[in-house]
Amino acid sequence: MKTILASIQDQFGVQELPHGLFHAFDNALRFDLGGTESNIHRPMHRFCQAYERACTIAHAHFEDSSEIYLLLASYGLEQPSKKRLNHIELCGVERSEVQYVSKTAQQDEEHMAEFGCDQFRHWDIVKVNDKRSISDIMWLCIASEMMIEPAFHSTTAYLVDARNGLILHAYDDRGLDVVSLNKSQLSELFIKFNKWLLECDLARMSAMFASDD
Repeated sequence: MKTILASIQDQFGVQELPHGLFHAFDNALRFDLGGTESNIHRPMHRFCQAYERACTIAHAHFEDSSEIYLLLASYGLEQPSKKRLNHIELCGVERSEVQYVSKTAQQDEEHMAEFGCDQFRHWDIVKVNDKRSISDIMWLCIASEMMIEPAFHSTTAYLVDARNGLILHAYDDRGLDVVSLNKSQLSELFIKFNKWLLECDLARMSAMFASDD
């Protein structure tokens, strides 16, 4: 598993995957999941829409993938919290299959000043053996900020196809980022789900494909 993490780091040129994939990589799309502000006052409708969109995009992104890994990141002290893997079994993944692979010191000066120690970002990895688990993972991600259970709490999830250079991160009910080392692999998503792209970043995404016209 550590070799898979090393492969991801080498391919994408990062020590750890950032929260905002869209702003960190050239070939990236950002999708609006929850929709308009009015949906905030209709949480059930917002969740259903966000979950449906996330599942649709995720399955399309990894349609041709034969090997997918789930990377989980959580913040904590030097020793990782046992609670970070809560609900993972609901995705068809056994805790015993999840491998703790690394931790990265955040060099957080404010945290050190307040608590006298740094905080760490802890990383776990597990192979997704059944693509149906993608929908379960999307549920836990989308529910994280919506007072819906089960949900990931203080845990960030990334789905990665290291072989084909693909990453997906649903950060919560607001949106989802997809990344590819080859922008042609994003063109179908760009066209097929164009109406779901985040409007404020649409100009940048459109410019990515403009040179191919």
